[in-house]
Amino acid sequence: MANPNPNDTNFEQQRSDAAEASLKNQTESNYTKDTEAAADRIADNAEEAKNKKEK
Repeated sequence: MANPNPNDTNFEQQRSDAAEASLKNQTESNYTKDTEAAADRIADNAEEAKNKKEK
């Protein structure tokens, strides 16, 4: 969409801020999911190691 006033950068800045916020939110969500999944795998591995040691 063309900016009606090419000298008015306020609109472009708003769009840039919205894009940055969206990417930040997406990145944080991915980080949280990946971190929780990794913690679950570590816990599973520790449990398996404990069970093998007890046998």
